[in-house]
Amino acid sequence: MRLFFAVVFACVSLAAVPPASADSIDGSVVQVRLPNQDITLSYMERKSGFTVELESNDGSVEGQKLFVGDGTVAIELVAHPSEGIFLQGNQYRQGDQFKKGSTIKVRPGFKKASALTTGDVYVVLPGVKFELPNN
Repeated sequence: MRLFFAVVFACVSLAAVPPASADSIDGSVVQVRLPNQDITLSYMERKSGFTVELESNDGSVEGQKLFVGDGTVAIELVAHPSEGIFLQGNQYRQGDQFKKGSTIKVRPGFKKASALTTGDVYVVLPGVKFELPNN
């Protein structure tokens, strides 16, 4: 329950920092759209546990588990308590970036944004292309 309030508080804070915005999908999933800029990853230690922060020049979002995508695909980004940041099983380090114009190759087994559930936080990265796997 604390995570839900922290996410809601963080999203309300983001709504006040243009051009980042926060919306809800079907009233159950919090959607944050970061600016079309380079996004820096940070691993943060908080009282409630470890979190991952996505930060651009004009906005940021932070949580223990986030989903990132382009509006249709949703890939889990998590902060592991002792090992750091993980996206699709790949470990990322403090300061790694999703560069504007870069491509993330999506692995099989990804979720669709429409399949996210209550309490999930979905972060749209407009500057990043998500390349779906060939079936």
